[in-house]
Amino acid sequence: MQTDELKKKYILQKILGYGQYGTVYRGVNLRTKETVAIKELRHSNADQGINVQALREIEILKSVKCEQIVALKDLACGQNKTYLIMEYMEEDLLTALRRDTFSEQQVKLIMFQVLQGLAYLHKQGIVHRDIKPNNILYRNLEIKICDLGMAQNLNKQKPQTTRIQNHSYRAPEVFLGQKYCSKVDVWSAGVLFIQLLFKSNPFKGPSEVASFNQILKFCGTPVEENWLGVTSLKNYSTLITEDPKERTLHTLLEKKMPPLLVNLIDSMLILDPSQRITAQQALLHPYFHGMNIERCLNKIQASRKKIKTESQTQTEVFNYPNGNKIIVVSQISQKSKNCF
Repeated sequence: MQTDELKKKYILQKILGYGQYGTVYRGVNLRTKETVAIKELRHSNADQGINVQALREIEILKSVKCEQIVALKDLACGQNKTYLIMEYMEEDLLTALRRDTFSEQQVKLIMFQVLQGLAYLHKQGIVHRDIKPNNILYRNLEIKICDLGMAQNLNKQKPQTTRIQNHSYRAPEVFLGQKYCSKVDVWSAGVLFIQLLFKSNPFKGPSEVASFNQILKFCGTPVEENWLGVTSLKNYSTLITEDPKERTLHTLLEKKMPPLLVNLIDSMLILDPSQRITAQQALLHPYFHGMNIERCLNKIQASRKKIKTESQTQTEVFNYPNGNKIIVVSQISQKSKNCF
């Protein structure tokens, strides 16, 4: 689809967010009235067409079909721009986290879905490489993993870059320069688990070195006894200059978590990736025993129907960024409470 066709099929309503490579809009399909997210990716002349990151994201989104991964609905290409039309959710997990305090049971449901999405990607040989709250879409405890521009298919045997993951969610093997695998996503998910429960990221720091030092503080210093071959990694002598520290992660976690959850997160945040559990193993952990995602989400849907809603007619003006087209839309908006 060309961009001219895009403008006939969709209306861009408002900007949802900005990224390094483009802008995300909320839009509406004029025929079906479905609300969608439209990601506008810009390309420089040096790209000679669609840039590598955009191509990678399109290729991966077209190849996956999973309830926990955002779905690609349409695609439009034009001069220096590509548009990805995807399913829409109201906000990301970072926005929800800033507003709400989640109970342990709510976090359990959210993280089970995150791990389901990761287990699916990893089974396809795909590593997301940028799991963080603002790359997880959220609606009433349902989630969709999004923003796969950093993702890589390990089956293609391409060179690995170490410039992956926000440093507050970055796995220790990436810091130290070891060849990595899908378990970098498990590390990020373990950090996210803690953040949802404590409303803070224990590894957050103003710089990469500061974040790595936080890993040493809570997870201990990697040495040959707990990570065979670690001292020979290329960044080891640069990043580890002080006496070894003991692992104190349990002390942090036990303040707010039951023993099974402490054990699960501890297993997700093991320094040596060869000993760290996989996403699939995390789903099978005793902490999640008896977890039925469909039953939980059906309960959410049923709860929504019982909640009284307040409706009102609302008129807004929507237009394309270049100002070429303005349309006034009247719609019904509803206010409802969280189901829990």
